[in-house]
Amino acid sequence: MTIFQIQKNALKINKSKYSTALFIPAAAFISTLLLTSAPHLLSLLLNYINISTDEKYKAIAKIAECVILICSCIFALMLYSSASVGEQAFYTGRMRQKRNSLKRFFFWFRPEKSFKAFKVKSLIFILKSLWSIVLLLPFTAIASFILSVAFSGGIEVYLLLSLSCGAVILLIIGLIFRFIIIQRYFLAEYLIAENPSLEPLQCILQSKNLLEGHIFRIIKFKLSFLPLFISCILLLPAIFVYPHYKQSRTLVAKELLV
Repeated sequence: MTIFQIQKNALKINKSKYSTALFIPAAAFISTLLLTSAPHLLSLLLNYINISTDEKYKAIAKIAECVILICSCIFALMLYSSASVGEQAFYTGRMRQKRNSLKRFFFWFRPEKSFKAFKVKSLIFILKSLWSIVLLLPFTAIASFILSVAFSGGIEVYLLLSLSCGAVILLIIGLIFRFIIIQRYFLAEYLIAENPSLEPLQCILQSKNLLEGHIFRIIKFKLSFLPLFISCILLLPAIFVYPHYKQSRTLVAKELLV
């Protein structure tokens, strides 16, 4: 299928049950808001009941706030990982016209599945971070040199401008290559969503093997959504663009997995 046909089919799928497609981003937003505000709410509560007036209780309150903050961060990461993998299962179910799409989503919130989703997301994040370090290292080295000599005042303006332009070019090249390389992990979450028995490393390796020679198709697909992503600067278009992009992405993954 062409990218236009994929987007057209995604619109047809979302049109039937659009409200359920909005459930996931809405739930994710509310959950993130609650988790990030938990430590601040605790701090306000402690101040309200004046428990922090005594030095002893003030120290206990600070420890409790730190513990809740750490727990909230861990829980948020687990929740995000489960929602991310569950989302792929949800949109795959809708594509196959299954009635239990939301059950497929909540399946990944079981403790053992949530931990596996967390491992997948963590591995992908680590790999992407390593590629970022490697590909942006030349820019970082030149930028550090420019800053050091600029503050020391031992460099001419023309040379400084030339080095700055070179650093910007290296940054752009590094970001382009990073964008291309990280597409190798495009199918990882779909693979584990469809086959929960897969190990996290297995699904990443399978994604790399399956996408051999198909990377630029994914890039072309993502770039086709660029005008819609720009429109998401306003909140209202994002409500419509997000489900459309996710369903289209699932259709692309289905073609690549065949």
